[in-house]
Amino acid sequence: MIRTALIAAVVAFAASSASASEVRVSLVGKSAEQINADILDAARTVCAKDVIGETMILGAYGRCVKATVQVTQQKLAAL
Repeated sequence: MIRTALIAAVVAFAASSASASEVRVSLVGKSAEQINADILDAARTVCAKDVIGETMILGAYGRCVKATVQVTQQKLAAL
């Protein structure tokens, strides 16, 4: 049984080197809506750390969150 989903954000920006962070999200006893909300929260946490030092931090943050959520949902669907 799947108990946790691993969110691994690997974000490469043109202005900086690639960085990677991860957050584990528990799936036990949660609805799809709760899981999606937790994935979004985790993506925000990961991306907040990964965009530090970016010149255009708000744009980079938004792109990071969107990409991280998409990749995580695809990985979750593949399990």
